[in-house]
Amino acid sequence: MIIGNILIVDDESINAEAIKDTLEDVNYSVVLAANAQQAKNIVKKQTFNLIMMDVWMPGQDGMSLLEEWMNTGFSMPIVMMSGHAEHQDVVKAIKLGAVDFLKKPLHDILPLVRKLLSGEINNNEQKISGINFDLPLKTVRNIFEAQYFDYHLVRNNYNIAKVAELAGLERTTLYRKLKDLGIDKK
Repeated sequence: MIIGNILIVDDESINAEAIKDTLEDVNYSVVLAANAQQAKNIVKKQTFNLIMMDVWMPGQDGMSLLEEWMNTGFSMPIVMMSGHAEHQDVVKAIKLGAVDFLKKPLHDILPLVRKLLSGEINNNEQKISGINFDLPLKTVRNIFEAQYFDYHLVRNNYNIAKVAELAGLERTTLYRKLKDLGIDKK
C-alpha cells in the first residue's frame, strides 16, 4: 500500500537513487527528475504529497524553480536540499515558500519525511521550519525572526503598527529590524 507520493528533483543521480530506495522500501511512491524541466513536465501530469528539490542544478536551479512555482500559486509542499547552502539560501527558500531546508547528505530521511507528510511542518498557523539548529544562534534567530515577521505582516495585512504592538517593539525598531532581515514591508 502506497503511503505517499514524492518527487525528488536532483541532478546527482547517486543521491536521488539512494533517497528513492530508502523511501520505496517503506512504501512511498517516488519519482525522480534530473533537472527543473523534467520536474515541470512531471508535475503537469502528477500530484505529489512532497517535492524534495536540490538547490544547485544545471540549467534552471532549484531556487528559481521554487520561486517560479510559488508565483503561480503552486500548492504542493517543497523541501529544498543542498550540500553547500549558505545562510541566505536557507532564508530565501523559506521566504519563497519552501516548507523546510535540508542539508545533504541526508541522514535519517524516513523520520523527516514522515514528519513532513504528517502535517507537523505544513501547519501554516504555527511553524518553525528551515532552521538548522547546528548553525550559530544569531543565524537561527534571524531565520526565526524573518518567519515570525512574515507571518504577522501577512496575517495583519502589512499593518506595521499592529505588528509592532504584537511583537512588543517600537515602530521605528520594527522598521529597522525588517530592513536588516530583508523583509518587504509592502
